[in-house]
Amino acid sequence: MKLKSFALAIMLAGAAVSSFAANLSSSSNITFLAIDGKKPEKSVNKMHNVNLSDNQTHQVVVRVSEIVRNGSDRTLFESSPIIVTFETTNQDLTLSVPRIDTARDADKFSSNPKITLKNTNGQEISSKQEVLKQEGLFPDSHILEDLATYNTAKNTASVYGFATTVIPAIQQGLGKTTKGKVTVQGENVAEQMLQYWYQQADKQTQARFLKWANQLK
Repeated sequence: MKLKSFALAIMLAGAAVSSFAANLSSSSNITFLAIDGKKPEKSVNKMHNVNLSDNQTHQVVVRVSEIVRNGSDRTLFESSPIIVTFETTNQDLTLSVPRIDTARDADKFSSNPKITLKNTNGQEISSKQEVLKQEGLFPDSHILEDLATYNTAKNTASVYGFATTVIPAIQQGLGKTTKGKVTVQGENVAEQMLQYWYQQADKQTQARFLKWANQLK
């Protein structure tokens, strides 16, 4: 009897948890770069969905990627990171964008990027959106830092609660930057980035890199 009661309690607890989680899905051409100020797990972009707490403010940063026609050629279009801030309810939500088939479509989207957020009834959900401006080499490597800086200011889609303290690994103009065990010293950003990624790599990758670099001499 006690065992049955325990099992029932677990089932009820699971039902309670699931009732407070909304699913956010996206079309296959949308990649999640950040969710509530944090880097998403790999499974999120593989499955194109993530569970979010109901009745709370959430913020995602996404990028739209699409192979587009440019005359007789095909090229890869990638948008700038787009911040989308919204409130969840007890319904699942879906992110989507207009069709982007041609270079003209891509240019049109770039000039006025808009992510559509709808619930399961097809109703559009209100959201605040803005492009996350970035500078420097390999901007994706410091997107969380840029987002934290964005959220500390009173911007269109900023959420101060997600402005977690993140120390940039590389800062342009500084000769030396330390983050944990990573230390870089260089004359320019390119040299600093090479040092940073070398120290981030495992031993096998470092060995392959050194072998490749020696072949260029």
